[in-house]
Amino acid sequence: MGRSNLDTAKHLIKRRKFDLAINILESYEDIYEGDFEYYLALGVAYLYADVPGKASQNFRSAREIKIKNTQLLLGQAVIFLRHGETDRALEYYLEVLDIDPGNSIARSAMEFIRLYGDYTTICKWVDSGDIKKFYPPLGMNPDIIRNCVLAGLLTGIVCSVLMVYEPWKKFNKPLTEFDSKFSLSTEEIKNPLQINISEKDFTVKLEKNQVASVFNSAKKYFGEGRDNAAQVELNKILNSNAASSIKQKSLEMTELFKEPSFSSLKDNYSYLEVKENPLLYQNCYVIWDGTAVNEYQKSDGSWGCMLLVNYIPAEEKRSSIGTVKVVFEKAPAPPVDMEKPVRFLAKIKIENGELYLFGCGIYQQLKGRTLGES
Repeated sequence: MGRSNLDTAKHLIKRRKFDLAINILESYEDIYEGDFEYYLALGVAYLYADVPGKASQNFRSAREIKIKNTQLLLGQAVIFLRHGETDRALEYYLEVLDIDPGNSIARSAMEFIRLYGDYTTICKWVDSGDIKKFYPPLGMNPDIIRNCVLAGLLTGIVCSVLMVYEPWKKFNKPLTEFDSKFSLSTEEIKNPLQINISEKDFTVKLEKNQVASVFNSAKKYFGEGRDNAAQVELNKILNSNAASSIKQKSLEMTELFKEPSFSSLKDNYSYLEVKENPLLYQNCYVIWDGTAVNEYQKSDGSWGCMLLVNYIPAEEKRSSIGTVKVVFEKAPAPPVDMEKPVRFLAKIKIENGELYLFGCGIYQQLKGRTLGES
Protein backbone atom coordinates (compact mmCIF):
# COMPACT_ATOMS: atom_id res chain seq x y z
CA MET A 1 0.00 0.00 0.00
CA GLY A 2 2.77 2.40 0.96
CA ARG A 3 4.72 1.94 -2.26
CA SER A 4 1.60 2.50 -4.36
CA ASN A 5 1.09 5.88 -2.72
CA LEU A 6 4.64 6.90 -3.56
CA ASP A 7 4.18 5.71 -7.14
CA THR A 8 0.94 7.68 -7.37
CA ALA A 9 2.70 10.82 -6.16
CA LYS A 10 5.54 10.31 -8.66
CA HIS A 11 2.98 9.99 -11.45
CA LEU A 12 1.30 13.22 -10.30
CA ILE A 13 4.67 14.96 -10.34
CA LYS A 14 5.17 13.87 -13.95
CA ARG A 15 1.71 15.28 -14.70
CA ARG A 16 2.80 18.57 -13.05
CA LYS A 17 0.18 18.13 -10.29
CA PHE A 18 2.64 19.20 -7.62
CA ASP A 19 0.19 20.27 -4.91
CA LEU A 20 -1.66 16.94 -5.11
CA ALA A 21 1.62 15.02 -4.97
CA ILE A 22 2.72 17.00 -1.92
CA ASN A 23 -0.57 16.32 -0.15
CA ILE A 24 -0.22 12.58 -0.72
CA LEU A 25 3.43 12.42 0.31
CA GLU A 26 2.97 14.53 3.42
CA SER A 27 0.09 12.28 4.47
CA TYR A 28 2.38 9.24 4.51
CA GLU A 29 5.47 10.80 6.08
CA ASP A 30 5.63 8.21 8.88
CA ILE A 31 5.41 5.28 6.47
CA TYR A 32 8.29 6.53 4.33
CA GLU A 33 10.67 7.61 7.06
CA GLY A 34 14.21 6.86 5.85
CA ASP A 35 13.10 6.26 2.23
CA PHE A 36 15.38 8.01 -0.27
CA GLU A 37 12.83 7.99 -3.11
CA TYR A 38 10.23 9.57 -0.84
CA TYR A 39 12.43 12.51 0.20
CA LEU A 40 13.64 13.01 -3.37
CA ALA A 41 10.11 13.03 -4.80
CA LEU A 42 8.83 15.41 -2.10
CA GLY A 43 11.83 17.71 -2.63
CA VAL A 44 11.24 17.83 -6.38
CA ALA A 45 7.52 18.50 -5.89
CA TYR A 46 8.21 21.37 -3.48
CA LEU A 47 10.87 22.78 -5.82
CA TYR A 48 8.46 22.94 -8.76
CA ALA A 49 5.72 24.25 -6.45
CA ASP A 50 8.03 27.20 -5.71
CA VAL A 51 8.65 26.31 -2.06
CA PRO A 52 12.46 26.09 -2.12
CA GLY A 53 12.85 25.98 1.66
CA LYS A 54 10.83 22.77 1.91
CA ALA A 55 12.56 21.39 -1.18
CA SER A 56 15.99 21.97 0.37
CA GLN A 57 14.90 20.33 3.62
CA ASN A 58 13.82 17.14 1.84
CA PHE A 59 16.87 17.08 -0.43
CA ARG A 60 19.07 17.19 2.67
CA SER A 61 17.15 14.25 4.16
CA ALA A 62 17.60 12.33 0.90
CA ARG A 63 21.34 13.08 0.82
CA GLU A 64 21.76 11.60 4.29
CA ILE A 65 20.63 8.30 2.75
CA LYS A 66 22.26 8.44 -0.70
CA ILE A 67 24.83 10.90 -2.02
CA LYS A 68 25.39 9.89 -5.64
CA ASN A 69 22.15 10.59 -7.50
CA THR A 70 21.93 13.04 -10.39
CA GLN A 71 18.32 14.09 -9.73
CA LEU A 72 19.16 14.90 -6.12
CA LEU A 73 22.38 16.72 -7.02
CA LEU A 74 20.61 18.79 -9.69
CA GLY A 75 17.93 19.70 -7.15
CA GLN A 76 20.44 20.77 -4.51
CA ALA A 77 22.55 22.64 -7.05
CA VAL A 78 19.66 24.74 -8.31
CA ILE A 79 18.64 25.60 -4.74
CA PHE A 80 22.06 27.13 -4.22
CA LEU A 81 21.88 28.77 -7.65
CA ARG A 82 18.53 30.37 -6.79
CA HIS A 83 20.14 31.89 -3.68
CA GLY A 84 23.11 33.22 -5.64
CA GLU A 85 25.55 30.77 -4.04
CA THR A 86 27.17 29.96 -7.36
CA ASP A 87 30.32 28.41 -5.85
CA ARG A 88 28.25 25.86 -3.95
CA ALA A 89 26.08 25.25 -7.01
CA LEU A 90 29.17 24.54 -9.12
CA GLU A 91 30.37 21.96 -6.59
CA TYR A 92 27.15 20.01 -7.04
CA TYR A 93 27.14 20.36 -10.82
CA LEU A 94 30.67 18.95 -10.90
CA GLU A 95 29.43 16.00 -8.83
CA VAL A 96 26.71 15.46 -11.42
CA LEU A 97 29.31 15.38 -14.21
CA ASP A 98 31.39 12.87 -12.24
CA ILE A 99 28.39 10.53 -12.41
CA ASP A 100 27.08 11.55 -15.83
CA PRO A 101 29.74 13.41 -17.88
CA GLY A 102 27.26 14.24 -20.62
CA ASN A 103 24.53 15.67 -18.39
CA SER A 104 23.14 18.57 -20.42
CA ILE A 105 21.43 20.33 -17.50
CA ALA A 106 24.60 20.50 -15.42
CA ARG A 107 26.62 21.72 -18.39
CA SER A 108 24.03 24.36 -19.32
CA ALA A 109 23.82 25.59 -15.73
CA MET A 110 27.59 25.87 -15.45
CA GLU A 111 27.70 27.85 -18.69
CA PHE A 112 24.93 30.11 -17.39
CA ILE A 113 26.92 30.75 -14.21
CA ARG A 114 30.04 31.52 -16.24
CA LEU A 115 28.28 34.02 -18.50
CA TYR A 116 25.46 35.44 -16.36
CA GLY A 117 26.27 34.46 -12.78
CA ASP A 118 25.59 37.84 -11.15
CA TYR A 119 22.87 37.77 -8.53
CA THR A 120 20.61 40.33 -10.21
CA THR A 121 20.39 38.19 -13.36
CA ILE A 122 19.82 35.05 -11.31
CA CYS A 123 16.92 36.73 -9.50
CA LYS A 124 15.37 37.75 -12.80
CA TRP A 125 15.57 34.15 -13.97
CA VAL A 126 13.98 32.95 -10.74
CA ASP A 127 11.09 35.40 -11.01
CA SER A 128 10.52 34.75 -14.72
CA GLY A 129 10.60 30.99 -14.23
CA ASP A 130 13.50 30.55 -16.65
CA ILE A 131 15.54 29.03 -13.80
CA LYS A 132 13.33 25.92 -14.08
CA LYS A 133 15.32 24.77 -17.11
CA PHE A 134 17.99 23.79 -14.56
CA TYR A 135 15.56 21.85 -12.33
CA PRO A 136 15.69 18.04 -12.18
CA PRO A 137 13.92 16.88 -15.36
CA LEU A 138 10.42 15.41 -15.04
CA GLY A 139 10.16 13.75 -18.42
CA MET A 140 7.25 14.03 -20.81
CA ASN A 141 3.91 14.88 -19.24
CA PRO A 142 1.66 11.81 -19.72
CA ASP A 143 -1.31 14.13 -20.13
CA ILE A 144 0.32 15.71 -23.20
CA ILE A 145 0.96 12.31 -24.75
CA ARG A 146 -2.62 11.25 -24.07
CA ASN A 147 -4.02 14.52 -25.34
CA CYS A 148 -2.03 14.31 -28.57
CA VAL A 149 -3.52 10.89 -29.22
CA LEU A 150 -7.01 12.01 -28.34
CA ALA A 151 -6.71 15.20 -30.36
CA GLY A 152 -6.58 13.30 -33.63
CA LEU A 153 -9.58 11.21 -32.69
CA LEU A 154 -11.59 14.14 -31.44
CA THR A 155 -10.94 16.44 -34.38
CA GLY A 156 -13.20 14.46 -36.68
CA ILE A 157 -15.84 14.02 -33.99
CA VAL A 158 -15.87 17.73 -33.11
CA CYS A 159 -16.26 18.77 -36.73
CA SER A 160 -19.28 16.51 -37.04
CA VAL A 161 -20.79 17.63 -33.77
CA LEU A 162 -20.39 21.32 -34.64
CA MET A 163 -22.49 20.84 -37.72
CA VAL A 164 -25.28 19.46 -35.55
CA TYR A 165 -24.71 21.83 -32.63
CA GLU A 166 -24.60 25.09 -34.61
CA PRO A 167 -28.39 25.64 -34.70
CA TRP A 168 -28.55 25.12 -30.93
CA LYS A 169 -25.76 27.40 -29.77
CA LYS A 170 -28.15 30.28 -29.14
CA PHE A 171 -29.51 28.44 -26.14
CA ASN A 172 -28.13 29.42 -22.75
CA LYS A 173 -25.19 27.39 -21.48
CA PRO A 174 -25.72 25.49 -18.21
CA LEU A 175 -24.19 27.03 -15.11
CA THR A 176 -20.75 25.77 -14.13
CA GLU A 177 -20.37 24.15 -10.72
CA PHE A 178 -18.68 27.33 -9.47
CA ASP A 179 -21.43 29.61 -10.78
CA SER A 180 -24.07 27.35 -9.35
CA LYS A 181 -22.50 27.28 -5.90
CA PHE A 182 -21.58 30.96 -5.77
CA SER A 183 -24.66 32.62 -7.19
CA LEU A 184 -26.96 34.61 -4.95
CA SER A 185 -30.44 33.21 -4.63
CA THR A 186 -33.53 35.20 -5.47
CA GLU A 187 -34.16 35.67 -1.76
CA GLU A 188 -30.59 36.86 -1.15
CA ILE A 189 -30.85 39.39 -3.96
CA LYS A 190 -34.20 40.60 -2.66
CA ASN A 191 -33.10 40.75 1.00
CA PRO A 192 -29.28 41.00 1.03
CA LEU A 193 -28.96 42.74 4.41
CA GLN A 194 -29.20 41.52 7.98
CA ILE A 195 -32.06 42.98 9.96
CA ASN A 196 -31.92 44.16 13.55
CA ILE A 197 -28.11 44.36 13.54
CA SER A 198 -26.30 46.97 15.60
CA GLU A 199 -23.85 49.26 13.82
CA LYS A 200 -21.18 48.28 16.34
CA ASP A 201 -21.28 44.75 14.89
CA PHE A 202 -19.93 45.74 11.47
CA THR A 203 -17.31 48.10 10.07
CA VAL A 204 -18.49 48.30 6.46
CA LYS A 205 -22.00 49.55 5.77
CA LEU A 206 -23.37 48.30 2.49
CA GLU A 207 -26.55 49.52 0.88
CA LYS A 208 -29.11 47.04 -0.41
CA ASN A 209 -28.07 47.56 -4.01
CA GLN A 210 -24.34 47.18 -3.26
CA VAL A 211 -24.13 43.65 -1.85
CA ALA A 212 -24.69 41.73 -5.10
CA SER A 213 -22.36 44.10 -6.96
CA VAL A 214 -19.52 43.53 -4.47
CA PHE A 215 -20.09 39.76 -4.44
CA ASN A 216 -20.09 39.58 -8.24
CA SER A 217 -16.91 41.68 -8.38
CA ALA A 218 -15.23 39.08 -6.16
CA LYS A 219 -16.35 36.32 -8.55
CA LYS A 220 -15.02 38.28 -11.51
CA TYR A 221 -11.61 38.85 -9.90
CA PHE A 222 -11.39 35.19 -8.90
CA GLY A 223 -12.08 34.16 -12.49
CA GLU A 224 -9.23 36.43 -13.61
CA GLY A 225 -6.82 34.80 -11.19
CA ARG A 226 -6.73 37.91 -8.98
CA ASP A 227 -7.29 36.24 -5.62
CA ASN A 228 -6.08 39.26 -3.64
CA ALA A 229 -8.57 41.60 -5.30
CA ALA A 230 -11.33 39.04 -4.75
CA GLN A 231 -10.33 38.75 -1.08
CA VAL A 232 -10.69 42.51 -0.62
CA GLU A 233 -14.22 42.46 -2.05
CA LEU A 234 -15.19 39.50 0.11
CA ASN A 235 -13.72 41.21 3.18
CA LYS A 236 -16.11 44.08 2.53
CA ILE A 237 -18.98 41.61 2.79
CA LEU A 238 -17.54 39.70 5.77
CA ASN A 239 -17.15 42.92 7.75
CA SER A 240 -20.48 44.37 6.70
CA ASN A 241 -24.19 44.21 7.43
CA ALA A 242 -24.73 41.70 4.61
CA ALA A 243 -26.97 38.69 5.22
CA SER A 244 -25.40 35.73 7.02
CA SER A 245 -25.99 33.37 4.10
CA ILE A 246 -24.07 35.69 1.77
CA LYS A 247 -21.23 35.92 4.29
CA GLN A 248 -21.11 32.12 4.40
CA LYS A 249 -20.79 31.92 0.61
CA SER A 250 -18.05 34.54 0.80
CA LEU A 251 -16.13 32.47 3.34
CA GLU A 252 -16.46 29.35 1.19
CA MET A 253 -15.14 31.22 -1.85
CA THR A 254 -12.01 32.30 0.06
CA GLU A 255 -11.20 28.63 0.62
CA LEU A 256 -10.53 28.35 -3.13
CA PHE A 257 -7.76 30.95 -3.06
CA LYS A 258 -4.19 29.71 -3.49
CA GLU A 259 -0.92 30.88 -1.99
CA PRO A 260 1.01 32.85 -4.65
CA SER A 261 4.74 33.01 -5.32
CA PHE A 262 6.88 36.13 -5.63
CA SER A 263 6.40 36.07 -9.40
CA SER A 264 2.71 35.17 -9.52
CA LEU A 265 1.30 37.59 -6.92
CA LYS A 266 -1.16 40.07 -8.38
CA ASP A 267 -2.58 43.19 -6.73
CA ASN A 268 0.15 43.76 -4.15
CA TYR A 269 -0.95 46.26 -1.47
CA SER A 270 1.40 48.70 0.25
CA TYR A 271 2.01 48.91 3.98
CA LEU A 272 0.30 52.31 4.13
CA GLU A 273 -2.82 51.02 2.37
CA VAL A 274 -3.08 48.05 4.72
CA LYS A 275 -2.31 50.04 7.85
CA GLU A 276 -5.14 52.44 7.06
CA ASN A 277 -7.74 49.65 6.99
CA PRO A 278 -6.30 46.26 8.08
CA LEU A 279 -9.64 44.43 8.09
CA LEU A 280 -10.14 45.22 4.42
CA TYR A 281 -6.91 43.41 3.54
CA GLN A 282 -7.02 40.56 6.05
CA ASN A 283 -5.84 37.25 4.48
CA CYS A 284 -4.47 39.02 1.41
CA TYR A 285 -0.87 38.25 0.40
CA VAL A 286 1.70 41.03 0.17
CA ILE A 287 5.35 41.49 -0.75
CA TRP A 288 7.06 44.02 1.51
CA ASP A 289 10.71 45.08 1.66
CA GLY A 290 12.74 46.38 4.53
CA THR A 291 15.21 45.44 7.24
CA ALA A 292 14.57 42.63 9.74
CA VAL A 293 15.40 43.21 13.41
CA ASN A 294 14.83 41.51 16.77
CA GLU A 295 14.61 37.95 15.48
CA TYR A 296 13.49 35.18 17.81
CA GLN A 297 12.67 31.48 17.75
CA LYS A 298 10.15 29.74 19.97
CA SER A 299 10.25 26.24 21.42
CA ASP A 300 7.62 25.09 18.90
CA GLY A 301 10.08 25.83 16.08
CA SER A 302 8.37 28.99 14.84
CA TRP A 303 10.54 31.98 13.96
CA GLY A 304 9.77 35.66 13.90
CA CYS A 305 11.19 39.15 13.63
CA MET A 306 10.14 42.76 13.27
CA LEU A 307 10.29 44.29 9.80
CA LEU A 308 11.24 47.93 9.41
CA VAL A 309 9.17 48.44 6.29
CA ASN A 310 10.95 50.20 3.42
CA TYR A 311 14.10 50.79 5.48
CA ILE A 312 16.99 49.98 3.10
CA PRO A 313 19.89 52.42 3.65
CA ALA A 314 21.90 51.19 0.65
CA GLU A 315 18.99 52.16 -1.63
CA GLU A 316 18.69 55.62 -0.02
CA LYS A 317 15.61 54.47 1.89
CA ARG A 318 16.73 55.64 5.30
CA SER A 319 13.45 55.95 7.13
CA SER A 320 10.96 53.21 7.90
CA ILE A 321 7.33 53.90 7.01
CA GLY A 322 6.24 51.49 9.74
CA THR A 323 7.01 48.36 11.72
CA VAL A 324 5.25 45.02 11.49
CA LYS A 325 5.77 41.61 13.10
CA VAL A 326 6.59 38.73 10.76
CA VAL A 327 6.05 35.11 11.82
CA PHE A 328 7.11 31.90 10.07
CA GLU A 329 5.86 28.45 11.07
CA LYS A 330 9.45 27.19 10.94
CA ALA A 331 12.83 28.91 10.99
CA PRO A 332 13.87 29.85 7.42
CA ALA A 333 16.58 27.80 5.74
CA PRO A 334 18.97 29.33 4.86
CA PRO A 335 18.55 31.76 7.77
CA VAL A 336 17.75 35.42 7.25
CA ASP A 337 20.85 37.62 7.25
CA MET A 338 19.88 40.39 9.67
CA GLU A 339 22.58 42.66 8.26
CA LYS A 340 21.01 42.82 4.81
CA PRO A 341 17.65 44.02 3.46
CA VAL A 342 14.96 41.42 3.01
CA ARG A 343 11.80 40.92 0.99
CA PHE A 344 8.97 38.92 2.54
CA LEU A 345 6.03 37.23 0.81
CA ALA A 346 3.42 36.91 3.54
CA LYS A 347 -0.25 36.70 4.42
CA ILE A 348 -1.88 39.56 6.32
CA LYS A 349 -3.24 38.48 9.68
CA ILE A 350 -4.88 40.29 12.59
CA GLU A 351 -4.64 39.08 16.17
CA ASN A 352 -6.11 40.98 19.11
CA GLY A 353 -6.52 43.96 16.84
CA GLU A 354 -2.84 43.94 15.84
CA LEU A 355 -1.64 43.56 12.26
CA TYR A 356 1.09 40.99 11.56
CA LEU A 357 2.43 38.97 8.64
CA PHE A 358 2.41 35.18 8.38
CA GLY A 359 5.46 34.44 6.26
CA CYS A 360 5.41 32.31 3.11
CA GLY A 361 8.64 33.22 1.33
CA ILE A 362 11.90 35.15 1.66
CA TYR A 363 14.07 36.89 -0.94
CA GLN A 364 17.49 38.24 -0.03
CA GLN A 365 20.65 39.16 -1.89
CA LEU A 366 23.69 37.19 -0.80
CA LYS A 367 26.01 39.84 -2.19
CA GLY A 368 25.67 43.56 -1.62
CA ARG A 369 23.37 45.61 0.56
CA THR A 370 20.45 46.15 -1.81
CA LEU A 371 17.55 44.03 -3.01
CA GLY A 372 18.03 44.93 -6.66
CA GLU A 373 15.51 43.92 -9.29
CA SER A 374 13.33 40.88 -8.70
